[in-house]
Amino acid sequence: MANRKNNEQGIIDLCLASLHALPGCRHDFTAAPPGSDHAGHLALSGSWGDCRYRVQVVARLTPLAARLVIHQAQDTQEAPLLLLADFVSERLAGELRGHGIAFLDTVGNASLREGGLLVEVSGRKRKAPPVRTSRGFQPSGLRLIHLLLRKPEALNWNYRRLAKEAGLALGAVGPVLKELEERGFSREDTSGKRRLRNRLDLFRRWEVGYLERLRPKLLLERCRPATDLGLNALPEMIRRQNLQGQIQIGGELGAALILEGLKPRQAVLHLQGDPLAIMLRLRLVPDPEGEVILLAALGTRTEGERLALADPLLLHAELMDLGGAGEDPARQIFERFLDRHFQSAPQRQSPERPA
Repeated sequence: MANRKNNEQGIIDLCLASLHALPGCRHDFTAAPPGSDHAGHLALSGSWGDCRYRVQVVARLTPLAARLVIHQAQDTQEAPLLLLADFVSERLAGELRGHGIAFLDTVGNASLREGGLLVEVSGRKRKAPPVRTSRGFQPSGLRLIHLLLRKPEALNWNYRRLAKEAGLALGAVGPVLKELEERGFSREDTSGKRRLRNRLDLFRRWEVGYLERLRPKLLLERCRPATDLGLNALPEMIRRQNLQGQIQIGGELGAALILEGLKPRQAVLHLQGDPLAIMLRLRLVPDPEGEVILLAALGTRTEGERLALADPLLLHAELMDLGGAGEDPARQIFERFLDRHFQSAPQRQSPERPA
């Protein structure tokens, strides 16, 4: 745990060390308080002038992580973003440059274009194995974090209840909670209750982990509707087959049920029942390129008579996974259901459910 706790600081130190090679460039890094939604601020100055960056650290920069960083950078009005990473590949470097995102990695690849500063270094290869992801952002930890983001009050539940609700082994709960505390995402208040801190940053980290590591383990099948059915027929089929208590609708189809004007081309169904039986009743045909993705539901759900939507955290992540096609609906989901949830006192708000 201690090694992981120091990994982000190690990435910062190695990235900033490469600035020493720039003649006449002075730098001053100020770390953010624990639990902040960024690592700190970096001020650079020299004969060319000065500039200030808001620093974000991504230990393992994948295509999806890069896309989410670009999306987040476009939404902030603060200082320009500087991404620090273990390694930035040539392809991802080109994508970041194309969107005006400054970056540094631990082997010296860099792109800094701010005011009179112009630094471009590319082609350097990775010298060490990739940084390992912490336990909290492995699949079992991601299950628990999802529960805590949905229900911040769950941070004060006992371990047995947390394990049952999140669907993970009892022994996995303690290490994840300890890591969240060490990384500044949890702390005890004056009344002795634990509070989740900086949920927005935790959600951003969870979203990458969910799409890259947890969701592949939840995948049950990819399929398509029978030829005489369309994607839009699925909600009514779920009603007719009385499957409301076994399915939560996500992806573009779920978003289309609450956002006006969205024409879904893809659906994610989170299942609690027997996948084969559900496929037969919904007339879904296995197809590796199909537009319907079947996933095992996260945690436990209660039975109900109304159509159930996947929670806003999942809806946002699944829309972001579509790239540019899903970014505007994802922004609407965030503004409508998540923004107040993260900015205000802990309270849960779910999407309106279609009657």
